[in-house]
Amino acid sequence: MRFSRRLKSSTQTVPSPDGAYIATVLSPKLSIRETRSLETLRVITLPPELASSISWFLWSATSRRILVASTDNIRVYSTTNPQFSANITNPTSGTAKVTFVCFGATDDDICVYSDFGLKLSIMNLTTSKSVDINSPKFYHPANAAKGLSYRPGTKNLALLTRSGGKDIISVHVKESLEVMRSWHPETIDAHGIIWSLDGRWLAAWESASQGHRIFVYTADGHLYKTWNGPTPTCHEEADIELGAGIKVLEWNKTGTHIAVGDYSRRVTLLATPAFSDCMNVVHTTSITPAETLQIWQEQIIPTQQGFEREFVQATQTICPPTSGATPTSSRVVKTGTNIMSFDNSGTLLATRTENMPTTIWIWDVGSRILRAVMILHAPIARVTWHPTVDELLMIRCEGEETRGLVHLWDPSWEKPRVVDFAAQIPGGKVIGKTIVRWLNIESEQPALLFSDTQDCILASISEIDDGDVPWQDAEVRGFDIYGQREESPLNLVPADEKRRGKVTVESLMEDEGITTMSGGSDEVEDTFQFRKFVEPENSSGQWT
Repeated sequence: MRFSRRLKSSTQTVPSPDGAYIATVLSPKLSIRETRSLETLRVITLPPELASSISWFLWSATSRRILVASTDNIRVYSTTNPQFSANITNPTSGTAKVTFVCFGATDDDICVYSDFGLKLSIMNLTTSKSVDINSPKFYHPANAAKGLSYRPGTKNLALLTRSGGKDIISVHVKESLEVMRSWHPETIDAHGIIWSLDGRWLAAWESASQGHRIFVYTADGHLYKTWNGPTPTCHEEADIELGAGIKVLEWNKTGTHIAVGDYSRRVTLLATPAFSDCMNVVHTTSITPAETLQIWQEQIIPTQQGFEREFVQATQTICPPTSGATPTSSRVVKTGTNIMSFDNSGTLLATRTENMPTTIWIWDVGSRILRAVMILHAPIARVTWHPTVDELLMIRCEGEETRGLVHLWDPSWEKPRVVDFAAQIPGGKVIGKTIVRWLNIESEQPALLFSDTQDCILASISEIDDGDVPWQDAEVRGFDIYGQREESPLNLVPADEKRRGKVTVESLMEDEGITTMSGGSDEVEDTFQFRKFVEPENSSGQWT
């Protein structure tokens, strides 16, 4: 492993989707740093009331915009145009609290969810218009993404709403958000919707209380296939339809398979376009090594410097440790698969079950075999495949002792690796919340970003000292350059406190004009309320 020098960091540190930038909030300033040189490109001073109450801090998909938001103020800045800034004040017009904020189909679209599921507001920073859609079914941070999905390629919005006790799915045009089609699906209580990553299919699935049911629609909204649950394979599963249904659902990146996990030990894979069972994987209580199956156990080994962790390959049948929880009046035993993720190639599936929380299972969908099993010391909290490199997995664990650790697996390696970022920090102590992300940048070797509340470090999975690293152009310095350059956005136009939900966008165009909200409105009636809201224009043509 090769590590960069330490950079100043905080709990708000995120790399851009393309890996070219690293954004950090060191209150009250937002710093945007270039990965290649590790130099600070921009330093933006945030309003004190926003800097002290940041709830959302995220990049747009193109890495050209970054959003910083609280419940009553949303700011958007550009990485390519220092003179651009957007300010959305009181985004819900004072009717309810903001519960979730995210980018929409483009860098110019901002989605804002209101509490109690009152509405989803989609605000456009170019036109300064806002479109409100009433009654989104999911609006909390934990589940809002399940009810909204953008079709790959065309970016048509599919949205799940609920009105009059019935679910509604609507498909909207990318720019105008006009309704292309809306319908009442066959669901009783839909748990989510999602486009396949090839854009051919839209899947909606029932909540666990309604059993195993998935409804697959074509891109134009016509029902293509209904899946009513897995086929029983043994006597114990004879009454599987009477139990709890779908817990997690995941498309692979090629759109050829759907993985379905429920509250049992089994995961079912459906193959397109038939959408029928093609593979059933079972998390057994004992595992035996084989020529095609490697079992790895994490070991803590004492050394002269303290303790080191490494993986040792099992040679005999092994039983993964279970959670050991017993049902009581105050605690319910958790069962089923709760982590499930396909790799970039769409051929490997990583799973983790509730009753064996320290074990990760890696299945080969193509050959229909169990490829590898990794047994760790601490419960697994998150698994993340590299976004562009096939068959490269990162694992994070729960617990104080593992906050500075990252576990990596690649089938081409001699054995999995354990990366200790705490060893790269003076004193060897990680402070506060930690963040680890893949750095999705073009480089000879994959790279990671690690951050705690004080330090940020980049790491390259490379054993060659003279090989290319993502920070190749960085000068050799022993100090951080934060604050040496400072660029401020244009002064924002003061918002009238009497006006609600105002969007202010500033950009120095060729004519040095300011884009503000334009007039005009219309109303579309379908199976649910769908309305456009725009600022009124006074007789003089100026905005108040």
